[in-house]
Amino acid sequence: MTGVTARPRVHSVLIADDHPLVAHGIHRVLAAAPDEFVVVATCHSGADTLAAAAREAPDLVLLDVRLGDRNGADLCRSLAAEAPRARVVMLTAFSDTENLRRCLEAGAAGVLLKGSLDLDLVGALREVRDGRMVVDDGIACALEAAGGLLADTAVPRLRPREVEVLRLMAAGRTTRDIAADLDLTVNTVRTYTQALMTRLGAHTRVQAIVLAQQLDLI
Repeated sequence: MTGVTARPRVHSVLIADDHPLVAHGIHRVLAAAPDEFVVVATCHSGADTLAAAAREAPDLVLLDVRLGDRNGADLCRSLAAEAPRARVVMLTAFSDTENLRRCLEAGAAGVLLKGSLDLDLVGALREVRDGRMVVDDGIACALEAAGGLLADTAVPRLRPREVEVLRLMAAGRTTRDIAADLDLTVNTVRTYTQALMTRLGAHTRVQAIVLAQQLDLI
C-alpha cells in the first residue's frame, strides 16, 4: 500500500485596505492560488480589521500602511493582541520610510509596493508563510538610505548559540520548537533570545530578524 502525501494546509488571509478596488484586486490575485491561500475577510477600516482579526484568527494580514482611521504601526501592535499568530505584511503605494520603519519595529513581517502585487504577491506570501521576511527591494534601499532600522547601530557580535537561535527564529520556529531543536530548556532559549535582542538593539523578534539580515549576521 502506497503512502498518501498530505496536502499543504491552506492559509487564511485578511485583506485590509480602505480602497475597495485595491482590495478587490488583491483578492483576485490570491484567487489564482486557492490551494495555498483563502481570503477570510476584507476590511476597509482599522476598527473592522481588528474585529475581523479577532473573529477569524487569520494566518496572514495584508495591511494598508495608512488605513483611514488608524496608523499602520498602531494597527500592527493591536493585531498582535487580537490575532497573535498572524503575520502582517504592509502594503504601500509610496516610500514613507519613517512610517514603514515604525511598522517593521511594531512587528510587521514585510513591506510590499501595491504597484508590484500582480507580479509577486503570491510568492511573497509564500515566503512570509514559511517564516521569512519580505521587503520590496526599492523600499529596503530607501530604508537603508534613510538610516532605516540600522540608524545609530554598530554591528554587534553575537555568540554562536545566539546566531543558532536567531536563524531558527527567522525560519519561523517558536520558542518551544527552538528548545527542542537545540536540546535546550524553554527558559534558556528565552534567555538567549533576550540577549541577542539586546545586542541588536531590537524591541521585537521580527525587528531582530530584520536587523540581522541587513547586517548579514544570518
